[in-house]
Amino acid sequence: MKLGAPRGFTLVEMVATIVVSSILILGIAGFIELGTTGYVDSVERGRLQTQAKFLLEKMSREVRHSIPNLVSTDSPAGYETCLNFYPIDHSGFYTVSGADLQFVIGDDYTNEQIVDVGKKLIINPARMADIDNAIELTSSNTSISGAVFTVTDGQQALVSESVAKRMYLFSRRVAYCLPSTVKPSHLQRVDNGQAVAISDNIVTQAEFRYDQTDLRRGSLIHIDLDLTQNGENNHYQQDIQVLNVP
Repeated sequence: MKLGAPRGFTLVEMVATIVVSSILILGIAGFIELGTTGYVDSVERGRLQTQAKFLLEKMSREVRHSIPNLVSTDSPAGYETCLNFYPIDHSGFYTVSGADLQFVIGDDYTNEQIVDVGKKLIINPARMADIDNAIELTSSNTSISGAVFTVTDGQQALVSESVAKRMYLFSRRVAYCLPSTVKPSHLQRVDNGQAVAISDNIVTQAEFRYDQTDLRRGSLIHIDLDLTQNGENNHYQQDIQVLNVP
């Protein structure tokens, strides 16, 4: 071989180059994978927290705008735990005229939108059992003159009166429930028996506790939620104070 003549790589040099290059590539790939995994975990964790915030806020708003004191934690078959309440369809003020009960509501509704559509009237409920005293508004017992509704012999259904003369109309029962079959599961909103999932399949435990109103404060609802995702468990708590408007 002549001195200074060009020559290629030897087999040993090529193998060494491939080995070194592979180590560098694996190191870079591992670094990229670590960063990507961290980013995905952060996104999933943020998504979990967003869902928890949505669930607690949705439940809080609906319960706060429900009829005071008509709350229970009874759970039907197939559900581990439930929070039951009655949303307010309309509210207004009433007066007693002889044996009749007269009321007006804040919005402009016709007789056909109030009567014979399953709406019930309740005044000053103190506990869930008071729902038995609600008056269903039908064409046989309710008439309308202008903006005033008159319930014939409605005074007989009054167990106690409201200091502020406030009445409520409602038509359905709503519940937030956790199924007891599979864990984790979807938290469901059950409206008149129709269940709709409002969360991903991430709720492992839910607990609802209800402290009834007394002379010192309105009723208080305690919510405990356990959400699990990718083996990570997160616990959330919130208290809802239901204002007791007499």
